[in-house]
Amino acid sequence: MKGKVVRIVEALFIKKMIDRCLIEYFGDLELSPFTNEDYDVLVEEIGTKIEQQQEEPTYVVVHDQVYQYLATQQ
Repeated sequence: MKGKVVRIVEALFIKKMIDRCLIEYFGDLELSPFTNEDYDVLVEEIGTKIEQQQEEPTYVVVHDQVYQYLATQQ
């Protein structure tokens, strides 16, 4: 049970960091083109990257992934 709670908290933290990036890019979160599905994909990708690249600061991983996702989104 404890592992599941930790994963939920991590996902919420990552989502909050994604929101901060989007505010930087768009000035207002309401202008974000992200859907709930986009958030789910990004949270999973970012969580995996953070686990793989422990030497990178978390905020750098989040910013890189959000930028890449925005740049490749159709």
